[in-house]
Amino acid sequence: MRSTHTQGIFYAHFGALLFGGTALFAKWIPLGADVITFWRTMVAMAAVWILCKIRGQSLRLERRRDAWMQIGLGVILGVHWMTYYLAIQLSTVAIGVTALFAAPVISVWLESAMRRVWPDWIDVGLCLVVFLGVLCLVPDFSWESDYTRGVGIGLISALFLALRQNLHRRTRARSSSGMVLLFYQLIGIGGLFVFSGLTAAPAELCASWFPLVLLGTLFTAAPHFCNLSALRELEAKSVLIITSLMVPYGILFSAIFFGEIPSGMTLLGSGLILAAATVENLRLGKSQSADSSGSADSRR
Repeated sequence: MRSTHTQGIFYAHFGALLFGGTALFAKWIPLGADVITFWRTMVAMAAVWILCKIRGQSLRLERRRDAWMQIGLGVILGVHWMTYYLAIQLSTVAIGVTALFAAPVISVWLESAMRRVWPDWIDVGLCLVVFLGVLCLVPDFSWESDYTRGVGIGLISALFLALRQNLHRRTRARSSSGMVLLFYQLIGIGGLFVFSGLTAAPAELCASWFPLVLLGTLFTAAPHFCNLSALRELEAKSVLIITSLMVPYGILFSAIFFGEIPSGMTLLGSGLILAAATVENLRLGKSQSADSSGSADSRR
């Protein structure tokens, strides 16, 4: 059981690294957020299908109802993707990725409401630290600025991310392969944005084919497989807090490729988020031994 728990932590961390690079494509690709989301999805779907065929893995789920549930989760994920890219296009990579991490705060309250219990005070404290880190990274709170609108849309994106993570934890099909679940969720995203994607200007699509392919494969199929695999072993709020490491990764990548040099407040916010993620990792290691026997029995 410990080995699978360790794998969950590894998947969450590696996914965070790739997610940090995903934000760059909102600036790199000169297309609308909905168009980027659709073609990102199409490329990722093809990549997942090919990988499953190479591995001899069936794309069938146990029940038809499971497939429809995953497609529904894909619609939620699609709204998250589109609003995430829109937030970055309105502001900066730093603003987009940091506003997104109100999601741990939202996730704690969603999980508690679903379980009808009060949230653990340590989890609430850690999520508040993450939220304070996000606030430190926001340079302008004027409602007339694109930055503030970017933060607002980023918070909407965070809401849909937290909702998708929590609902995924409660589906029976989550015991299936992460690649298969991702495939069905990509179907939901593709259906949501099919009109925007197919009506985009062909010349603009041809000019952006390489970054779209790169985004859909290495920076979509791979990190979302890691994320879904991590959710099979860890709680949604834990995966979200670990994934917050994409914030400093994204800021570092944007500084290297776009010259967006972080300010002192940005560094402070990143430090708070890193501290919360580290503490959560330590808590995961301590709590794993307490519930390992019950979790192992439930998986048989």
